[in-house]
Amino acid sequence: MDIGSPEWDHLLIDGAAALGVQLQLEHTRLFARHATELLKWNAVTNLTAITQPESIIRNHFLDSLAPAPFIAPGSEMLDVGSGGGFPGLPLHIAIDGLHTTLLDAVRKKVSFLRYLVREMALSGIEARHLRVEQLGDRSMNPKRSYDVIISRAFSAVAPFVRTVWPLLRSGGRVIALKSQLSATEMCALKGVLSAEAIGGSLEQVGYSVPGLASARTLLIVRCGS
Repeated sequence: MDIGSPEWDHLLIDGAAALGVQLQLEHTRLFARHATELLKWNAVTNLTAITQPESIIRNHFLDSLAPAPFIAPGSEMLDVGSGGGFPGLPLHIAIDGLHTTLLDAVRKKVSFLRYLVREMALSGIEARHLRVEQLGDRSMNPKRSYDVIISRAFSAVAPFVRTVWPLLRSGGRVIALKSQLSATEMCALKGVLSAEAIGGSLEQVGYSVPGLASARTLLIVRCGS
């Protein structure tokens, strides 16, 4: 399969539909541009170990789209540890009216993201070279609050939720994409949520990406309105 071929389009459209997301050819063309630039930059920037077109679709694009049904159009979204742009950039393309910040602590990755946003002529999206802990500093982050804070970069969910919780708006959601979730990690997360300063309700949603055998999980923590 070649990036941007009819097979590419069909696999993206059919796979996204299985996840409850409707894509058009205009979306798959943007995903093709993303994938092409990802592979060009990968030699020097170490963006991904996944380089086959079909695997890029399944492991990067489709996996990134799994949270889409839980994100309202027009939301302010922060993607923490965006790396090669996942999951934030595919979600920004697929969901109308998102205002998206792609955050990464590695300068080379942010340079790639800024280049990609310019080349794809996307609006309502920016890439920032910051650690998530710095976003609490008003001088670095005047906006300071988001409807959705998402990541698939954090290995441990509990400290991630604790760190980003002050940046979440009332009624907003923290969403973590996980391939596996141990009982120990879930216990730690529930401990964070039961703390008086945190609160919040937890939803665990299992999902599968078409063509991939491993079960996956969305952990969705909602701040009470």
